[in-house]
Amino acid sequence: MTTLRARLVRLLFLAVAPMLVAACGGPTPTKGELRFVTDSFVVRVSPETRPTRALEPIYWRVLVHDRITGTPIQGGQGRVFATSKDRKSIANGLEETGELGTYRTNLMFVTAGMWAMALEFRRDSTLPLQRTVDWTQDILSADEPGDFTTPASSTPDTSKLRAPDSATARPTDTTKKKGP
Repeated sequence: MTTLRARLVRLLFLAVAPMLVAACGGPTPTKGELRFVTDSFVVRVSPETRPTRALEPIYWRVLVHDRITGTPIQGGQGRVFATSKDRKSIANGLEETGELGTYRTNLMFVTAGMWAMALEFRRDSTLPLQRTVDWTQDILSADEPGDFTTPASSTPDTSKLRAPDSATARPTDTTKKKGP
């Protein structure tokens, strides 16, 4: 009877354990993060600047890990590039940050609308670039330039601390009164 119970417990454990492991599958992607897989890499791309607007520098965060081992890739080279439907193109290289496997770049989109984007990356200069699949990014129109409204001041009232203005101060009598 105990061996039957032990077998049932083992069978139940073997059935439930893969589901538990799958449920703990790693960090959930952040909002707006895209995940791509190339021959050698797993690449996650997300804009740091939101909303993405034309005529503003949009900073992109790129995380690169080895596809097989999952280790972060340090010292790699790459670029992010984009083309609009009007055939305007922009591109910029990736710069390493202090975090493992994390790179950063910025792009300034010249027009609003849908842009086709892609990323190329390689482990070092001796290897060919591996390209992700293209994705589209909606770029909103730019803010109106020339907002010249004066910000409201929140400075404390210092009028009581200042010396009185000479035009509004009453003159003091400096002559001595003569007694009777």
